[in-house]
Amino acid sequence: MVLHHLFGQQQLADCLTLVGADDTVLIIDAGLLEVAGEALSTLPCAVMLLDDAESHGADHCSLPVIDTNGWLDLVCQYPHSMSWA
Repeated sequence: MVLHHLFGQQQLADCLTLVGADDTVLIIDAGLLEVAGEALSTLPCAVMLLDDAESHGADHCSLPVIDTNGWLDLVCQYPHSMSWA
């Protein structure tokens, strides 16, 4: 059970190969959805978008959008987390 913080596309392929069904991928940069939206939709785990000022009005590909409190809840739920830049 790992919470993956996905910041950019440089390590996208590595991240996507390591996720499991019990994991969650948290998209930090909404711009990543333009590049990886289809790949993210095929993952076996939950995928969420962290809300920020830049993502308002953008196409979220029907992903759940969480705020800072939701992110803190996730961090508390998962025993491990990885950051992908």
